[in-house]
Formats: sequence, C-alpha cells, structure tokens
Amino acid sequence: MPLLRPDAAVDRIVGLPRGGGAIRPHIRGRVLEILIDHPQAAGAVSPGMMVDLVSVVDTLPQYAGWPVVVHSSAPRAFCAGGDLRSVRAHLMENEAASAMVDVMTWALDRLSAHSGVVLAAVEGPALGGGAEFLTACDHLVLSTSARVGFVHASLGVSPGWGGAGRLVRRVGRRHALMWLADPRPRSAEACARMGMADQVVPAGAALESAQGLAADLARSPEGARAAVAALVKGGAETERATFLRLWGGADHLAALAAVRAGR
Repeated sequence: MPLLRPDAAVDRIVGLPRGGGAIRPHIRGRVLEILIDHPQAAGAVSPGMMVDLVSVVDTLPQYAGWPVVVHSSAPRAFCAGGDLRSVRAHLMENEAASAMVDVMTWALDRLSAHSGVVLAAVEGPALGGGAEFLTACDHLVLSTSARVGFVHASLGVSPGWGGAGRLVRRVGRRHALMWLADPRPRSAEACARMGMADQVVPAGAALESAQGLAADLARSPEGARAAVAALVKGGAETERATFLRLWGGADHLAALAAVRAGR
C-alpha cells in the first residue's frame, strides 16, 4: 500500500525560508544517487533540503528495482541532522515542528520502502537526524572515519524522523535501547558489531565501495531486483503474488533457455 503523502505538512515546510544546501538526485548508469549537498554545514538538513527530499522520493516509482546510493558532498561528514540555525529560527513552534516530523518521517519511510536496494556511503559523522537517515537505508557502507550517534537525548529530545522504530527493526530492541539512551557516537567498528554497518572500508573509500556494489546489483534484471525487494520489504502474500507474476515471464524464460544451452 502506498505511503500517504502529507501534502499539508509539505506545504507548511515549503512556506518556510529555504536555508542553505540541497538534496540532489543524479543518475549514474542504472543507479539513482541521492546527494546530501550542504558541505558548509556538515550535511545538516535545512527546510529547503526537506522539500528537496520529498521531490526526490516522489520520483522513486520511476526507478523501480534500481539501486539507490545516498551520500554527502561534505568531505568529512555524512549528515549532522537538522540544520540548527534553521531549527532555531523556524522550527521551534509546534505547528512547524509537527510538519517537519510528518514530512521527514514520510520521506524516509518512502525511501526505506523503495523497490530496490538503498545503500548509504558514510564518511565522518552521521548524527541525530543523520543517524535516522541511515535507518532508512538497506546496506550501510561506513568508512573507518564514520561515527554514528543518536545524540537526541543529549539535546533533550527524542528521534522525530521515524528513526527509533526503524532502528529497532534494524538492530533489535536491546541494541536500539542502548543506542538511544547513550548519545555517544559509535565508531564504524562498533556499528558493525551492533548491526548498524554492513561493510567497513578504509577512510575515503565508502562512496566508491557503495557505487561498485550498486553497479553490480544493477546488472541483474530489473524485474527480479524489484521482486527481491518486494519479498524482503513485503509479506507472505507479496511473496506469493511476486512469484506468480515472474513465473513464465521473459526474464524467467530467458534464464531457462540459457541453462538449456549450457551458458
């Protein structure tokens, strides 16, 4: 079932001063890249960037089955969460804060539900909302420079972009409780031990590693890739319907023909 787009909340955020930075899509072969482009603020997300993210995830159905790579233009950071200058100026009032929660939770849930593998390439800190961003991704490539911290408690708040629930699903209740109760950022190695990193690579190599894996994934048939994502992100009924849709289809018949031909 499609996630319901919070149009009124999006309009509320659109009405705020944009602030700095942008979130930009880029096509590389058959891979969609999402660039968090706010290097002067360590990738912190401004109201305008929230609107950009909505626009990007609105286009995801056009890229069914495509791998997605999320990365940052900041050379030594992934995302520092919400842009504190914009937060203090425009998002402290309850109505604006509620709109931000609705918009970012919807956008990250929509990214998480994408019918393809969503990878993140992480260099440097991913803090607060930046750590929540990672919970929307399927495969996390962290360099040894990465630090992931759910620092909300140190700021007297809790996750507000849907990250707590997604964190529980990713690392389990026991680890999630410690992540959220202890705001200290974790190293890439600690993230790997706790299920928050799938690959740890040398500093500076996260993006190249994620792009290489995405390119490998993109070589398989798009229908099969979308089906695999549906099996994992859907349920038993999805599995049954997906199998019956693919059985006897063009990709299935071509694969059988290749087996018969000994290829």
